[in-house]
Amino acid sequence: MGLMRLSPDIAFAQHEIAPETWIEMRKMTRHKGPNPRIEEDVAALAGPDAKSAGPRLIDRGPEALPVIHNALISDDVTLSHAQVLLQIIGSIGDESSVSVVLDFLKRNTNSPLRRDALLVLAHLPATEEAAAFVIELANNTNEKWHTYRMAFTWFGFHRDQRGRPYSQALLADPDPEKRAAALFVLARLGDKSALTPLSQLLTAPPANSRDTLLYALAELTTPEEFQRLAPTSLAWSNGYKESLLYTQYVAAGAHEKIPLCLKMLRSQSAEYRKLAVRYLLDNGHANDLRPYAAIDLEAPGRAALIRNEIRKAGWHIIDTDEEFTIKQAAP
Repeated sequence: MGLMRLSPDIAFAQHEIAPETWIEMRKMTRHKGPNPRIEEDVAALAGPDAKSAGPRLIDRGPEALPVIHNALISDDVTLSHAQVLLQIIGSIGDESSVSVVLDFLKRNTNSPLRRDALLVLAHLPATEEAAAFVIELANNTNEKWHTYRMAFTWFGFHRDQRGRPYSQALLADPDPEKRAAALFVLARLGDKSALTPLSQLLTAPPANSRDTLLYALAELTTPEEFQRLAPTSLAWSNGYKESLLYTQYVAAGAHEKIPLCLKMLRSQSAEYRKLAVRYLLDNGHANDLRPYAAIDLEAPGRAALIRNEIRKAGWHIIDTDEEFTIKQAAP
């Protein structure tokens, strides 16, 4: 989302920094004194302090959402403020936000933020209410493509088989961008028939669909197949690197997954970061997560997103001047 920008050329691994070093760095960057009230941080999202207020709100988690929700559906919210509010809602990723985002979409059918809101909806947990809205929109021939595409990809994000007929209908479209969207959903549904048209379209991909096609290819291939089918001319791109890393993660054995997860923590894909966080927590490597969750060395705001995933997995973070520890909640 808009809170973070990755630096993929960073060579070091944060988990290799000596604990006494990153703990001292954490001391220097920790907020001193009482945190602003949620209402103050929500208001600050509309101004120059948004980059500080955003991570604080993500750290508050669902506790902050009632105020955020009210601000989003307020009659006097500005477009820029609403855009950042949507980003925070998507980053927290709580099911309680689904109905609020749907209300925003239904009341603002011509809003310039319609595409943003649909993307956030795709990142939120799947509900039948959301599915019904997306199916209705997918059947609406008057919906503009740039917003239809965002709604349509909801099926792919949630691996929902109800998206299959819409995908198959788009496969014959002469527009390569529409075929790319269809192939993404089919690949997420595990449809191997998408493999050949995917590799063909990747030879001359639409610029704004390149990473989508690479992510789709990664769903259906081993690391060797991915490298054979994805053009080497795209190997420079972040989408290629992240997709190849994902195929390596899927194919790896239990012990081999750990270093791959540490690399995936840098991913721009929320799903890849979630996979990495959950695997590390579930397999006794919570300590390896600590520097990534404690400090932002590579990407502003990313530590807050990782802390949020730790919280959603049911773990607790103890954060003081002397300690930063990730502990499993009691059963």
